[in-house]
Amino acid sequence: MNRRYIWKSFANLGPILSLTFVLAGHAQSLPQGPGRDAFRRICSSCHSVSVVTSHRLSHSGWQNTVANMVSRGAQGTQDELDEIVSYLTANFGAGSTTPENAPPSETSVPAQTQQAPPLAPSQITRAKELIEANNCLSCHRIDDHGSYVGPYLGDVGAHRTAQQIRASLVSPSHEVLPENRSVRLVTQDGARVAGRILNQDGFSVQLIDASGHLMSYEKANLRELSIVTTNPMPSYADKIAGQDLSILVHYLESMKGAGQPQ
Repeated sequence: MNRRYIWKSFANLGPILSLTFVLAGHAQSLPQGPGRDAFRRICSSCHSVSVVTSHRLSHSGWQNTVANMVSRGAQGTQDELDEIVSYLTANFGAGSTTPENAPPSETSVPAQTQQAPPLAPSQITRAKELIEANNCLSCHRIDDHGSYVGPYLGDVGAHRTAQQIRASLVSPSHEVLPENRSVRLVTQDGARVAGRILNQDGFSVQLIDASGHLMSYEKANLRELSIVTTNPMPSYADKIAGQDLSILVHYLESMKGAGQPQ
């Protein structure tokens, strides 16, 4: 991220699924340090449920989380965003402990009846091969690789069970959730643009493209504008063999934003 992001309307923003912050009534419990004030001002201005103290992410995980917030409308200079990432990494990084006064997470995954065994190195290698072979990162993103068009997968295991992940691969929903819908437009000079819609009102539309570029267009200056509500993700029931599918599900379930398989 190397730009200053300023959006003028947030009325239609969808919920941030990967992280929801609430600090009202708990601001005084936040650790002191550089980035605390920027975090309170930028991140707590819109949200009502705090789960920040229940997440433990690596520096890369927090970078992707903040980038996701920006893609959904959060405002801040590059210096402020970098400071927030450093603050979160220092106080809520992978391996740190949860403060006793931290509120419980409302997006935690229900406890599994049986803990899945750790992935073997050969399984991790195979899962990455399957992701590459099926071109998953043309729509999704894991850590610093892939596209911003579809939902981020680097922490999918933190808010989806293995059963839910398998269902998404085998029988994906026909419609895309509002916060993940894409937009296609044609400008007056004939340029075609596509990306995930961030926000729109009667006069303008904002989107993020596959490379992470944020763009805003005045509707009066567009030839065409269409919002795609159907899910482009195919079913992999007949594309990935049973054992490979189980390996892929297990791998994605292990992606919790911190301590991920390498």
